Amino acid sequence: MKIEDHGTVVSFLERCRRNLNQNFLNRFLDCTVTPGKEAYVKKQLKKAGAQEFEGDPGQWPSLFLSSQKWKESPYHQAVTEKLLSEHNSRYQSQWFAGGRLFNADAVQPDRRRELGDWMKLRAMDEDIETLILSENETEWMLDAPSEMATNDPYARKAHGKTITFGLGIGYFLFMALRNPDVSHITVIERDAETIERFREVLLPLFPDQDRFDIQCEDAFSVWNKEVLSAYDYLYADIWQSSEDGLFLMRKLLKQYVPPLKVADFWIEDSCVVPLRTLIFLHYEELLSGKPALVHPDYAPLMEDVRSYFESVSDSVTDPDRLKYMLYDRGVLRSILGGKPCA
Repeated sequence: MKIEDHGTVVSFLERCRRNLNQNFLNRFLDCTVTPGKEAYVKKQLKKAGAQEFEGDPGQWPSLFLSSQKWKESPYHQAVTEKLLSEHNSRYQSQWFAGGRLFNADAVQPDRRRELGDWMKLRAMDEDIETLILSENETEWMLDAPSEMATNDPYARKAHGKTITFGLGIGYFLFMALRNPDVSHITVIERDAETIERFREVLLPLFPDQDRFDIQCEDAFSVWNKEVLSAYDYLYADIWQSSEDGLFLMRKLLKQYVPPLKVADFWIEDSCVVPLRTLIFLHYEELLSGKPALVHPDYAPLMEDVRSYFESVSDSVTDPDRLKYMLYDRGVLRSILGGKPCA
């Protein structure tokens, strides 16, 4: 691909660079918010780049999430409350402080597609007690509002024969079983202790036990076209956070890139933020002819980016074309999978 030194393209790249250097929302994490200060905090979040607070202030969403609504969620009522009341030692509990801002969802893509991606910050309206799965002092999964926000859409999207990678506390499994469009779910989990703990403690609390099975397998031994083509929907959640998620997504997609509409990855929009940055850096490379300096950890991924855009024959003068390739999910997965431009 070539990028023409066109004024609108240069202006677009300048805006991307400016947005890339602004991480103002991070300073609000764990900050206290009260009902009396909510309006003021919203205005500050708007200035910091939270695009949900653009437009009519009367239509801005509340910063507070209802603790009562969360307590009434199906998983919490059927599983969490039961285990917390029993003080079961196989899982831990953790208090989640009310009135403190946290990242409540995956990263929200910039509406203008210029690297102004932003966090959806929220606070609980009171303290809540959550169920948490930890291993070797590392938090892997918890029953919290962020899990609802980042898993429920995919549980609703699941259908037919579904396969999911990663068991955790079974949140996605539980919610997907509530979906009448799902006929059966196969869970792939590599850790035998996690499976044993689930079967001993959580399984008796789960409905429709004849509609799912759990297999002790490594995801990378199963993630291939021959196996996955037998399923109608795929969902992968085998990473702790976006930091390891990008590299594990890449490893999966190097083995097989499934059709876009039938496969989803947990917090994908958070995971691909560094990939978008690398694409932008490559845009600058193409325009200037000078190689970008990339951290060694991301050097192999940068080579994937360069290889993909070598397969693009266009000479681009329209920033909308660059925006599309920067944010299109199919393009991003093709890059991670080492596939050329279709």
